[in-house]
Amino acid sequence: MKANFFSAIAIFFSIIGSFSVERYIQKIKLNEDNAVLSKNVLYELEQNYFSLLTTRAELKSVVDVTDSILVNWNVIDSKKVKQYYFQNQYALRDDMKTILASRPFFNSKKMYFTSLINSGLILKIENEELRNDLEEIYDVLTFKYDYGAGNSEKITNWFNSKMIKHKTMNQEKVFNDRYDFELYKFLSDRRRTEVGRLYGIENTTEKLKKVIEKVKKEGLF
Repeated sequence: MKANFFSAIAIFFSIIGSFSVERYIQKIKLNEDNAVLSKNVLYELEQNYFSLLTTRAELKSVVDVTDSILVNWNVIDSKKVKQYYFQNQYALRDDMKTILASRPFFNSKKMYFTSLINSGLILKIENEELRNDLEEIYDVLTFKYDYGAGNSEKITNWFNSKMIKHKTMNQEKVFNDRYDFELYKFLSDRRRTEVGRLYGIENTTEKLKKVIEKVKKEGLF
């Protein structure tokens, strides 16, 4: 009986020990997984930060060029437009349609960021301020400041309709001969939209910078 009793005790502690070892291993693996996720999220935050800096610079150029065009509208021509543009380039082409209608595009990176949100691991971040900032930044990256495309389409359609009506592919001639109040309004609307995008991106860039510094210093978990 004593032998059976001590055997049962030994088996009990062996089982308890096995569970403890298993929990310890699981904890180590969880910590390693969290460390990898933290590293990848930080990388995405940095990539989005640098991408936003580029988009911000391009948006400033768009606003500067549009301002120059609108201020000088009564004496504007395609040559002056291109002069303004070449001082503040923001597109890959320099035809009039592209200069007046193109808009900088922000392509966010958020694969690991999405994993952090969808897995619920973001709730394990003890720093409440950091957690709230990350959630706000994620919403912004998902939204991507992608509004305003409709206005660019109106400017493109303005050129296309004039080119078809007057049977010419010369965009400079179309602008010089046919620019009107309708195009002026489209450009004014474009400026207002891009200024709004610029304001939002500047705020997000500043917040991203602070979050990156905090994550580097304190980590996520």
